[in-house]
Amino acid sequence: MQSLEQRRRARGDVGGESGAEVREEPTQFRDTPVEVKAYSTAGIAGWAAQLGSPAPEAPRSRRMARTGGIAAIAALFLYLTWRIAFTMPLGGGDLVIAWTLVTFEALPMIGLVLKSITLWNIDCYAPEPVAEAPNGMKVAVLIPTYNEPVEVLAPTIAAACALQPSHETWVLDDGSRPWVAEMCASFGARVVTRVEHDHAKAGNMNHALELMAAEEAAGKDAIDIIAVLDCDHVPLPTFLTATLGWFADEKIALIQGPQAFYNSGAFDDDGISGEQGLFFNVLMPSRNVPGAGPFWCGSTSLLRMNALREVGGVATETITEDMHTTLKLIRRGWKTVYHHQTLAVGLAPATADQYLLQRRRWGMGAMQILTYERLWAAKSWMTWRNFHEYINGTLWWLEGIATLIAFIIPMAVMVSGAQTSTAGPVEFTLAFAAMFWVRLWGAKRLMRHQIHWPTAFALRIFRVPVGMACLWWLVSRKSLEFQVTPKGAAELRLRGRAPRILIVLIVIVSAIILYATAGVFGWVPWRTSPGSTIAAGVWLVLAGVVLVLGTLRIRAAEFATSRRSAHRVIVKVPVTIEGVAGELLDVSMGGAAVQVQADALPEAGRVHLALPGAAPIALDIVRVWSTSREGRTASLRVRDGDWSAYRGLALWLFHTPDDVLPGFPPGVPAVATRESA
Repeated sequence: MQSLEQRRRARGDVGGESGAEVREEPTQFRDTPVEVKAYSTAGIAGWAAQLGSPAPEAPRSRRMARTGGIAAIAALFLYLTWRIAFTMPLGGGDLVIAWTLVTFEALPMIGLVLKSITLWNIDCYAPEPVAEAPNGMKVAVLIPTYNEPVEVLAPTIAAACALQPSHETWVLDDGSRPWVAEMCASFGARVVTRVEHDHAKAGNMNHALELMAAEEAAGKDAIDIIAVLDCDHVPLPTFLTATLGWFADEKIALIQGPQAFYNSGAFDDDGISGEQGLFFNVLMPSRNVPGAGPFWCGSTSLLRMNALREVGGVATETITEDMHTTLKLIRRGWKTVYHHQTLAVGLAPATADQYLLQRRRWGMGAMQILTYERLWAAKSWMTWRNFHEYINGTLWWLEGIATLIAFIIPMAVMVSGAQTSTAGPVEFTLAFAAMFWVRLWGAKRLMRHQIHWPTAFALRIFRVPVGMACLWWLVSRKSLEFQVTPKGAAELRLRGRAPRILIVLIVIVSAIILYATAGVFGWVPWRTSPGSTIAAGVWLVLAGVVLVLGTLRIRAAEFATSRRSAHRVIVKVPVTIEGVAGELLDVSMGGAAVQVQADALPEAGRVHLALPGAAPIALDIVRVWSTSREGRTASLRVRDGDWSAYRGLALWLFHTPDDVLPGFPPGVPAVATRESA
């Protein structure tokens, strides 16, 4: 087997089918599990562990991942061998049903083997950071927006305008809001609006591309590269300097970076790097191999204008314009690469309804792509790896149907009364528990610890309604409209409501488990042995646990709708307010809370808050109240239309000066704190 150094020299490039040349051999390795754990222990978000330049995976991390994958496969193989060799009934209808159950138990083997192969290597590389775009290319940052509140939009625009190197910032406002135009004029961004609002985000971007082409035809310098940010994804200082070097390779059309999320406590937050951390920190890096490459994920990305024009602009045939556009680029021979470095941070869905809306849109859009592009017949213009990735990536959204079947089969086996196992109840329970524990242990290491099983199980139930929606679209082929995931405040604070199908499943699963348990104890008539009951019952118990965990998460108070538009961050550092020393308690894009000595501030009025390393920011006092005998707390907020204050807060939160936050390494912004209010 070739060494890491030999593989690097042999490839000479990175990501996609090839990438920009790496000028220096990497001298350090990235150990995601260790880095994330260290940051989490320090109260810092896991995404901050990826702020440095992309690097190869640490040998220890790679070794443990491969060991985990092999262990998970071996555990399932040994369990199935034991089931087939020692627990099957002698014959008749019982044997047929027993084989049905064993086949159901064996299905995960295919996924384990494929996942172990694809995740065998997640090494990442990148060109050196640049001070200017290669070959004098001109860059524009595009920020599509529709109806988001100022607290969501302001930090993205302010941070985008502050990026280096020199570029243009275009805000594509499909809401045509006057205050957005005022804010952009203050920040130094250009506002673009349109009369017809067709094709949602894709149409909005295509309108901007048409405007660029018209201005180029009129003699203005051509824009060569566009960087795309969702309106709630705030770029960090390295967004352009770390990625523009890729475009020295003229065959590269797309650079995709990870999407990290700063609103800790969001609905899919697993305490590590969020549910999508597995996708962006493990699955996407695994595509940095010859014959593969990432697909465009909408935000935190850069595209070559020539390539985009060659495929007719952003795809409008489906509601997942990003993945569909990538397929068109691949068909024309363009390459895509993944830059595994936290370059921007955004807002994850905060509630169950937002989460379900977003995932349903992604899923049904994937179904549109599957049928429109006839992906099952795309091997003629795809590499085997890309064919595998796109087929699996689209069909994955039907996993909810498989989950539903996974509930039905054990239920059917149990109520049939068939003898599916000759093992005793204790023997079967021990064998199953050992297999299942090793599978979880191994899979977690294969996925580089980027998963928290209780959260993953709780969120898995959402694949049922999403899968049903996808299947219904495949049958009905109804037209779909792009639905924006809502951001910002709600009028009322309401808890989530579980989809009806989940409640029905909970009732059915619980009834069967209770009746079977009573039957094992002889309290009610039951036609099968305790061992056979447990053989199918363990799967129903697991299904019940998943259903309950998911429903409890939906109903949890912390995931209720919020009346706040701004995410508050708890950061305790010394500040001054009107020259008086105090301590910052929390801060957001809407204002701050500061603790000061008694009688140090008036009850109302305008004051200037000096955050560490930043110029004073003018804020209005909302109220002041006593918190101790000698101290008082002041609640401060930004005055409507005070764009200077919004800009100051945005840059301090997301482009925080070094060495002003105790315990924070240089380059880690204040918004990375895991504590929020």
